[in-house]
Amino acid sequence: MRLLRRTDAVAYGIFLLPLLVMVIVFLAYPLVLSVVTSFQSGNTGTWLGLANYERFFADPAIGQTIRNSFIRGVGGVIPSYLLGLCAALALHRLTRGRTVLRLLVLVPFVISAPVGLGMWKLLLDPYTGVPAALGFHIDNVFADADIVWWVLLGINAWGSFQFYTMLLLAGLTSIPEERYEAARVDGAGVWQRFVHITIPGISAVTVAACGLHFINSFQEFNLVYILTGGGPLGATQTLATYSYLKAFSDYDLGYATTLTTMSLVIMAVAIIVVLLLGLLLWRLHRQLKPHLPEWRLPRRRGSHGRRAASAVGPTAGAIAVAILSMAPILFVLSRSFDATPGGAEAVSIIPREWTLQNFGTVLSSPALWDTNSIAVPPLAYNFLNSIVVTFGVTVLVILLCLLGGYALSRLGGRMSRVLTAVLVFFQLVPVIVLVFPLYEVLSALGLLGSQFGLILATSVLFLPMGTLFFRVFFASSPIELEEAAALDGAGPVRILMQVVRPLARPVIGAMTAYTLINTWNEYLLATTLISDSSTRTFPAALSQYMSSYNFAATTTPGQQAVYLLIPIAAAIILLSLTQRQLAAAYEGGAVKG
Repeated sequence: MRLLRRTDAVAYGIFLLPLLVMVIVFLAYPLVLSVVTSFQSGNTGTWLGLANYERFFADPAIGQTIRNSFIRGVGGVIPSYLLGLCAALALHRLTRGRTVLRLLVLVPFVISAPVGLGMWKLLLDPYTGVPAALGFHIDNVFADADIVWWVLLGINAWGSFQFYTMLLLAGLTSIPEERYEAARVDGAGVWQRFVHITIPGISAVTVAACGLHFINSFQEFNLVYILTGGGPLGATQTLATYSYLKAFSDYDLGYATTLTTMSLVIMAVAIIVVLLLGLLLWRLHRQLKPHLPEWRLPRRRGSHGRRAASAVGPTAGAIAVAILSMAPILFVLSRSFDATPGGAEAVSIIPREWTLQNFGTVLSSPALWDTNSIAVPPLAYNFLNSIVVTFGVTVLVILLCLLGGYALSRLGGRMSRVLTAVLVFFQLVPVIVLVFPLYEVLSALGLLGSQFGLILATSVLFLPMGTLFFRVFFASSPIELEEAAALDGAGPVRILMQVVRPLARPVIGAMTAYTLINTWNEYLLATTLISDSSTRTFPAALSQYMSSYNFAATTTPGQQAVYLLIPIAAAIILLSLTQRQLAAAYEGGAVKG
């Protein structure tokens, strides 16, 4: 590698500067501010010392809240992983129709939280949902403390198992096929190959994915907040939703940041305990391994029939998972053609009376177009707001991550390692921890409530992962072309734009797809940082509109379905255009979900 000249070092420092400014202002400072605020009064800013933490340990609701957070964290991981593993195993063995089936499987993952959860509200409505259509008379499942968590975790698994599917597909692809062939020759059955080859081959991906998903599930906000609001009677209140309640309902920011700080501590302790337990089990296994009987494969005959059956299994499994992913959406589609007005009238899975009137009513509704009404948000303009914010965030993220990732890969030395470690740390910080201090920072900068402020705040969610993604690519890419360009007198800027950037097109495409889809679906920051309904992005505005009493009282189930289908159709189109790049982003390490 060519020696780093002083002029090059200066150029790399300039490349890093915008990224560092964003990280310091919108990540590091808010995180420090959150911890400092936890020692202050939420209303006056008076220094309280440890009073908020003493209040935390004395809070009678904390025990149940922490327990709910672990239910959400662990319960979010286990069923999602098992479904994702089944889907990955099925898709990995497919030779035909893999692209289409993968698209169908991934659809729930790219639907924004308000839309997907609003769909499940319609699906499980005791009067107009599937149970009523099947003749079952049940109460509101979201108000039943005995079953609400089972319902929430089932819905979560439906919308998040695709995270594991994409990562495990990458892990399965890395396992040499020769190992399976050798095992088949030795007579190993499907289960033996799975236990002794597949599971060890994807163990590293499994540990990383489950760990990161637990972090995000433990601190996840949307599922509980949108479907139950923490109810019934606190039965689903988690640390994330409880802190949000304290901040924006009780206006007690000091105690809210105490809750987020303690949630980080509790989560870190839980992860350390699990890692220590895993290390203990690993050492125990190493000590016992010499005394365990050696694994031997029995010889088997007649494997041709099993091979033929194994070719059918993945196809059937992939189709089954695709049906699982698409069934709720197909119900909403069916409901959109249903003329049933709702209420006491019985409903059915297939419309009894087909109609297109629901589409005409919704698409001509003042809720979509009337910008002069203060009663409802102009949803069509909110849709345009989402386009503007998504485009702005994506451009800013790609530019800063390209510059920062390239500079980190070429600087080398202690500074590069320290900055990389810092970015890894910030990648693990949940969004809920940053929401309250970001609110304060944008307010101090005069950007609270503006789309530009939302673009800046949303961008920082992707900067750590994106920079690391580019850094890994540039660090492993050949440097001979850069050295040749440097000998011809090209500087770092010209090398980056004319030599390196063209080589990075696959990475740019992957990161663009990841940022586009996740920004389009972002809900928490859009809801918190923008209060004006005409300025909000579409997911937050649609959630606000559909949760109003007037909407529920005047909109039929068929019309509600049409409102949901509009963003679902947009998500499917976006996914169909970017699914290969999105899969590449996750396979390359984009694992914050």
